[in-house]
Amino acid sequence: MMKIKESEAKNTYAAYALGATRAEWRKDYQTAAPLWEKAAASPASALRREWAVLRAEFCHNAAQRKWGKRHESK
Repeated sequence: MMKIKESEAKNTYAAYALGATRAEWRKDYQTAAPLWEKAAASPASALRREWAVLRAEFCHNAAQRKWGKRHESK
């Protein structure tokens, strides 16, 4: 898979979605949620914007529940 830098993405939706996806891979949902919100507000198809809204909701929920944060209480 070709590595794309967020700063080199051809459109803002792609840049925000890529950053959000990478944050999710790291289980950094607190960072991913606002990036998905920015992607949803960017010029893109209705389907992509709806996907971004749903991912933002998921990430907000995951951050609130502290998913992916192992041994944080220790």
